[in-house]
Amino acid sequence: MSNQFPPPSAPQPGPPQPGPPQQPGLPTYNGPAQDPAHAYGYGYGQGPMVPQTMPGVVRAAQIVIWVLAGLTVLGSIFLIALSNPETAGAALGVNICLLVAAGMAFRFGTAGHGIRVTCIVLMSVQILFGLGGAASGNPGGLLPLLGAIATVILLSQSIAGAWFKRPRV
Repeated sequence: MSNQFPPPSAPQPGPPQPGPPQQPGLPTYNGPAQDPAHAYGYGYGQGPMVPQTMPGVVRAAQIVIWVLAGLTVLGSIFLIALSNPETAGAALGVNICLLVAAGMAFRFGTAGHGIRVTCIVLMSVQILFGLGGAASGNPGGLLPLLGAIATVILLSQSIAGAWFKRPRV
């Protein structure tokens, strides 16, 4: 049996390597590494990587807003059935910022930084409305108050800011 291949230590013939001619003892530079993680200005020296899926804090804020808005609407429906429409209207009026933020929460996946800032401002106003409701003895204002505080905390985190400021495809 004959060995058709040269031993591994022998130099292999092949096409010449691209780049400048190599001088002995000098390092060569063949350009930047084509690493996908560092492409398009992300990675080393550019700050943290931008997540490609919605972070958990943004998703949690979205769910908190939707659940509170749903409870507000259901509570108003029950107030219409059990009490009177004026009380239900007052419950909706106190939580109007929450209902507007619930509509904006549908855009958390595609919207920019303005949606985040607007939701933080709306939830801050909702905190004031909730404090006013709790001060007047309205027990229904406590849950939206706590949810608004949680939403402001969640949307104020840096990963949420990075999500809303990410470049769009």
